[in-house]
Amino acid sequence: MEQTCWNNYNEGSDLENTVQDYRRKFGCYPKAVLADKIYQTRKNRKFCKEHGIRLSGPPLGRRKNTVTDAAAEKQIYRDACARNAVEGRNGNLKRCHGLDLIMCKLDECAKTEAALDILAMNAAYRLRLWLIRFFVRIRILVVFQ
Repeated sequence: MEQTCWNNYNEGSDLENTVQDYRRKFGCYPKAVLADKIYQTRKNRKFCKEHGIRLSGPPLGRRKNTVTDAAAEKQIYRDACARNAVEGRNGNLKRCHGLDLIMCKLDECAKTEAALDILAMNAAYRLRLWLIRFFVRIRILVVFQ
């Protein structure tokens, strides 16, 4: 929800602005950025390295036949797993909550509709958790009486 655009563009150039927005909101740079391969450019890698941010992903260029660092490979794998959870939520938003069906023409209307879709998904998740806890407690009370 950082930027909406109705034309084709390379979103890999948005990383620096997004990280700077994060710094303005929270007062520090993030420890890591879990991003798609489109963000793995030399410019973005240099920016992240200068500010002590881990931009996880495979190294650029041709693969080397040398022995790789096992700890770095493990960190890349953990970051990919964390990214999969976020991508899964995005897919769920599109499939179940209609994020892919936004037809608004105005930018502010589209952002509002997307925010309401995200709110609906989070409310449904919270309601599901509450109902599970409620029914577990009822079952426990019935069993012990």
